[in-house]
Amino acid sequence: MLAGFVPPPSPMLQQTEIATLYTEHAVAIRSGMVLSLFGLVGYLALVGAISGQMRRMEIRSRTACYLQLGAGTVGMLTVMLPIMILATAAFRPERDPALTQLLNDMGWLVIIPAFPTFIAQFGAIAAGVFADRSAQPIYPRWVAYFNIWIAILFVPGGFAYFVRTGAFAWDGLLAFWAAAGAFFVWLLVMCWQVSSASKRG
Repeated sequence: MLAGFVPPPSPMLQQTEIATLYTEHAVAIRSGMVLSLFGLVGYLALVGAISGQMRRMEIRSRTACYLQLGAGTVGMLTVMLPIMILATAAFRPERDPALTQLLNDMGWLVIIPAFPTFIAQFGAIAAGVFADRSAQPIYPRWVAYFNIWIAILFVPGGFAYFVRTGAFAWDGLLAFWAAAGAFFVWLLVMCWQVSSASKRG
């Protein structure tokens, strides 16, 4: 929000419009991207905490636990890279507008369609919850269904490579708003569930 990227700039903007955006809001964009990098530290800590609780599950294999940890870590990188690309676009906004547009496209076309690692992460959580045979499960069963639904809401982002307008564009209802909203809710729910599980443990 500090960078002015909620919602993202439209894929339909022309080179000069993108260049103007990065020129007029260069400091805000850089500041927002640095703040986002700090925020990723908290996300990485949450990924570790989720796996820490999953290790306590009574299941035959720890695959789900390690998959959640690995996919969550890689997912953090798929968010960190485009943040750095967008900050780079704002670092020297006086460059050729075509290059600024290229960096802008790269940033949004890395972060929005980055659904595979998140599907693996959410799917691993769901698999672990379903497999948990603890007398008092680490996470309640509804958390598995919740993670499956969140994973599904990330899939439309993959279509951002094909369209520039509508619900599947990188600023569209499904590719951006549904996925971003779902991720925000996921953060709140999983922080709550990790906290609850740690208090019970």
